[in-house]
Amino acid sequence: MKCLLIDPPDELFAGSCGGDQEIATEMHEAYPPLGLLYIAAALRAHGVDSGIVESRALRLSSDDVLAEVERERPEVVGITAITARIHSAVRIAAAVKRLDPETTVILGGPHVHFEHRAVIEHDAVDFCVRGEGELTAVELLRALRDGTNPADVAGITFRRDGQVHVTPDRPFVQDLDTLPLPARDLLRHPAYTGSWTGGVPFSPVLASRGCPYCCAFCDAPAIWGRRQRRRSVDDVLDELEQIRNNLGVTYVRFLDDLLLANRRWAMALCEGMVRRGLQDLAWACDGRVGLMSEELLAAMSQANCRVVFYGIEFGNQRILDLCKKGFTTEQVRRTVEMTAKSGISSYGYFMMGYPTETVETVEDTINFAKELAIDHGLDSAGFSIVTPFPGTPLYDYCKEHNLLRTSDWRYYSYQLKQGVIKLEHITDTQLRELYERAGLEFQFREQLRQFA
Repeated sequence: MKCLLIDPPDELFAGSCGGDQEIATEMHEAYPPLGLLYIAAALRAHGVDSGIVESRALRLSSDDVLAEVERERPEVVGITAITARIHSAVRIAAAVKRLDPETTVILGGPHVHFEHRAVIEHDAVDFCVRGEGELTAVELLRALRDGTNPADVAGITFRRDGQVHVTPDRPFVQDLDTLPLPARDLLRHPAYTGSWTGGVPFSPVLASRGCPYCCAFCDAPAIWGRRQRRRSVDDVLDELEQIRNNLGVTYVRFLDDLLLANRRWAMALCEGMVRRGLQDLAWACDGRVGLMSEELLAAMSQANCRVVFYGIEFGNQRILDLCKKGFTTEQVRRTVEMTAKSGISSYGYFMMGYPTETVETVEDTINFAKELAIDHGLDSAGFSIVTPFPGTPLYDYCKEHNLLRTSDWRYYSYQLKQGVIKLEHITDTQLRELYERAGLEFQFREQLRQFA
């Protein structure tokens, strides 16, 4: 049996959610499809010939993707989809079915996990995979190969005789060390480039799953669970050695929602990097305000951590409390200062357009970002407009209070310069202007300060 796994293209389109004005878009850097690489590795370990189509990294069109499918002629096509790409995923599924109606099409990914009942209504979709996909994919393809009942496979949704069947949820994988390492050899290029690395190629790594925090705009706890599951330190170090020695990659980006949630484990990881002589492998990860310490940052610096990304989000305490970030602006200042003193670069994520926001609260965020850079050592910042993704408390709140201006999932993207939330105190034009101001004022903060 042959399976082709597809990371679908982005769809950048003209239109608006409620008007005639075209949406301004901006391209974001593509990361290797790590989830698909894990699934491919699991399938190969069980005798399934697997391939990957990297649409976004290679800037492939839908026609290019279909050409790959026609060339490979797989029995099974698996497509992953976040919310903004579900339309693209379904369109590719339909094209695959037109090419060969006998091809089994499976969809998975964050959006499918929450919206599986809607996704399975598309005629071109045979199965939806919910939650973690490795074991589910192996069992489902085994059932398809052997002709056994798919209803016995946990974690899937499918149609049969006009009825939708939702099998029981699959329990989380408790021992992550049992999963094979991602099949990076299937990538056309084993490493991608990122602006935050200075153009140096990087490879992603996932050392844990789950997040104990409950930020209202984040779907990670609903997908991965609130209790964090961590790989053993040695298993992670083995992967780092493989990346460095076999791929020649010199930069790693940990994609964990919170790599450093367990300080003892994080310290052991840093010490292990030094012990195995992996300091020539630079790395970056997400940190959390209020969780960092001088000791931990010193160990990270010694292990050659170059960048810590912080989800600071807002510069107004009322909005921080409303979205349940769980820290104060003063804690942000202390954390950024500690990071700067350790010699590690810090990158702050900021958002604007949360329900109840005003022009003044958004300006608080813009000014806070500049203050952190000028007075406390923040090196870089990224700004986005708040997007309420399915599976988050924020989405449920917006839906309950009739704050969603569209149900077209293509608009649920950080690539768009306008939001989908109806804001009482900020117009669309104001939000777009504030968004554009944020990036410019942060970039030219020193020059602007001279004229203040």
